[in-house]
Amino acid sequence: LCVSEMVSAKAMHYKDEKTAVLARIRKTDTPIGIQIFGSEPDIMAESAYLISTNSYEHNLSDTPPSYIDINMGCPVKKIVSNGEGSALLKNPTLCGQIVKKCVEASKIPITVKIRAGWDKYSINATEVAKIVEANGASAIAIHGRTREQMYEPYADWQIIKEVKEAVGIQIGRASCR
Repeated sequence: LCVSEMVSAKAMHYKDEKTAVLARIRKTDTPIGIQIFGSEPDIMAESAYLISTNSYEHNLSDTPPSYIDINMGCPVKKIVSNGEGSALLKNPTLCGQIVKKCVEASKIPITVKIRAGWDKYSINATEVAKIVEANGASAIAIHGRTREQMYEPYADWQIIKEVKEAVGIQIGRASCR
């Protein structure tokens, strides 16, 4: 199972040609998901619909993806400074709104990637996982580090276990070592 590079929902909304290149998949690539990021529920939902129906501007794909993954885990400064990626973990309600709108708009399953939390003082992966599950996510991938930890070793396997025990949907680990 694979997932694409992150695709900006806002860039798709504004019909950016380079975004279609990032989102390009072929039937031989499947199963593969397209990973989207953003912080505006309506724009995220629009992208989920366009990707799931393979109907976005400048589309180069010959098939829709198997699923759409919402990135709520990217720790990179230029992403979080816009309130996207792991910055969403600071607002669990918004996480739920984004997932709900995307699930309603999409014709294919929606999954979510999260981190343990924003920093060591706000470990909230279990709370966020329950919210995204309640709003229709089909699966969750957890990066067992906080945003503050970036990619430092080592992942917190306990938080992954706690999330797995708290929700009923499939749980995976993302970039853990």
